[in-house]
Amino acid sequence: MMSIGEFAELTGLSLKALRLYDEQGLLKPASVDPWSRHRRYSASQFEPAIRLKTLRAAGVPLADAPRLLADPPAAAVLAEHRARMAAERERQDAALETLDRLLSGADRHEWQVEERLATRQHWAGVVWPVPGDDDPAADVDSVDERVNEAFAALWRALTEAGDTPTGPFWSTLRAAPGSDTAIELVCCWPIARSLPAGWSVPGWTVETGTVEAAPELVVRWRFEDPVTVVDGVTHPAVLALLAAAEERGLGVDLSRLRQIGLMEEGESVGMEVAITVSR
Repeated sequence: MMSIGEFAELTGLSLKALRLYDEQGLLKPASVDPWSRHRRYSASQFEPAIRLKTLRAAGVPLADAPRLLADPPAAAVLAEHRARMAAERERQDAALETLDRLLSGADRHEWQVEERLATRQHWAGVVWPVPGDDDPAADVDSVDERVNEAFAALWRALTEAGDTPTGPFWSTLRAAPGSDTAIELVCCWPIARSLPAGWSVPGWTVETGTVEAAPELVVRWRFEDPVTVVDGVTHPAVLALLAAAEERGLGVDLSRLRQIGLMEEGESVGMEVAITVSR
């Protein structure tokens, strides 16, 4: 029988790791002295100890360890872990390529920020709570699908009400009422006239309002533009827009920032972002 120190030296596992594996039932000592509580290990425990050492070196989560320590071990565990590692490697490679472009300035773009006067415009919008990072619904494809559903449902309802949208869609982000962290997305269509009180779309939260005539800054980009966009970061054109507002000493209300579809022959070819300013 070996002491915990001897067993640690022979297996490459730290004392802390051996105590943790004992507590979690992954590798219990062969015996424990009832008085001193000293742990003792046997040579028959080398194999599971080395498996634990190796799987941790490979980054396999401890939650999967029991399946690899079983006899026979579950081969699917390694396949699942390899798939996770490959996906993570793809994300890392993509991030490195993006960093290369950022550092080299290969995709540097001079954004043209213009000032214009927005015309008065009625609108109707669907209010949708943006899922948090830990929510499975936060997947990009799921979010895009839900947003498209919102725009489509609102379009149908407006058309049936005889108030067909008069221009391209837009959306805006804002803080949810009474929360410092929750965000809402408002998916809007411009309309010719205001809707009656209580007008609704089944299954959706609807809000109506009016964009008042006011000066605004605007910037545009096309989807085909060679622009480096960092995953999870606001499009650089929007950041340039906000920086331009600051440079001009203009007050900015982020809740009045609108992301508008740039349409050509009925197809969305890019985006236009406008923000109301005050002097």
